[in-house]
Amino acid sequence: MKVIQHSGGGRFGRASVQGRRFSAIMGAGFGIGCMLVILCRQKLLQDISLLDVDSLYLVRDSLIEGKAYFFYLLPRRAFVFGAFVLLWWYGVGSLGLKLGGFLMGMEAGIWLQACVEQYHLKGVLLWVFLYIPYIFFYLGAILCGLMFCQTAGDADVYEKRRAIRERPGFALAAAALFLAGLYLESAVHPAWLKNFLSVF
Repeated sequence: MKVIQHSGGGRFGRASVQGRRFSAIMGAGFGIGCMLVILCRQKLLQDISLLDVDSLYLVRDSLIEGKAYFFYLLPRRAFVFGAFVLLWWYGVGSLGLKLGGFLMGMEAGIWLQACVEQYHLKGVLLWVFLYIPYIFFYLGAILCGLMFCQTAGDADVYEKRRAIRERPGFALAAAALFLAGLYLESAVHPAWLKNFLSVF
């Protein structure tokens, strides 16, 4: 007897698969980042003094917020975001976004392991404050991009333009999440982190 299988929610089912794959890729990068700090402990923690007390005091005293910091971060974050768009536009598809997720996971692993090595359990709290709240919006932007790549990642440039016109939701959501993350990183996170480091 022939069994008819549903698509698991269509677009949402594919998005769930993309989310799981992206999580696995980020997890792999996270684990490699932790291992790098463990293997290079002497170089990173003693020679470079990564995240030592003096470095934290310097960060606390040099943090700025508001419009000036927004325009300082804008070209740097826009460069990365734009690189993802160009990779997709010229045929790489979701591979560029997955590579970005891997590198983000590696960075997070390096910072977490360094925090734990320097400050033990208290370092976990420091690591949380290094990323909250803006990181969730950047991750959301990447996931929206992956969902859009799922629908049009293998098409030619003409088909991609038509996909953007017909299904602008993913692209607009990715841009909105990116801008929200940028605003939080420049206007909210500096004060958040400065207050935490004052009592750390």
